Amino acid sequence: MKYVIEFRGIGIPQIRALLVNWRNDCKIYDMTYADQYDIALSLFTGEKAEDKLAGILYIENYLVDRVDWKDLYNGYENIYDRHLIFDWNICDWFCVRVLGSTLKKYGKEFGVALSKWKDDEYLWKARSSVVPFIKVAKEAHYYPIIENNCQTLIKRDERFAKTSVGWLLREISKHDAVFVTSFINTNISKFTVETIKNATKYLNDDRQKFLTKLKHLQS
Repeated sequence: MKYVIEFRGIGIPQIRALLVNWRNDCKIYDMTYADQYDIALSLFTGEKAEDKLAGILYIENYLVDRVDWKDLYNGYENIYDRHLIFDWNICDWFCVRVLGSTLKKYGKEFGVALSKWKDDEYLWKARSSVVPFIKVAKEAHYYPIIENNCQTLIKRDERFAKTSVGWLLREISKHDAVFVTSFINTNISKFTVETIKNATKYLNDDRQKFLTKLKHLQS
């Protein structure tokens, strides 16, 4: 099935424990961070979800704050360019745990680099120009970048492009409802019912207004 990856049935706590044991037993911590990063990236070549989740957890727990962000970025981009991430579950785990954590650590410079992905033809790479900003949803100095990225993604036809925008706007609405309502008003013709409902989850007074407006535009 499209956008689906096979699981072995191993939970996150188990994967985390296995990583710790493997790192200690094989003395992975004695390797250079560059070599550890190469190993972590190689885990994404696995066919099962747990392999990729192990790579995500290793980068998040051991490498985000120890490898230069430009080197991290190159590795991240390579994962997408090789289509090693191809479903929404792994994509969003990677976005929040890895890309979002890197964004929090290295700031706007990384955010600007990440925004270059918004125009990529590969859906999951483009989605990943939006979802990581959930980690900085309350930081208004990111809003110009967020607005630009979201305007690109909301115009795409793919469901998972549009839902990335709805999810991020939902989180921003907790801190800046005006930004969210302004964005929806400007781009409402590109929204779907699903995306408006997601974006306005915490804006009950505005939800029906936007749904009615969308219905009118589509009629």
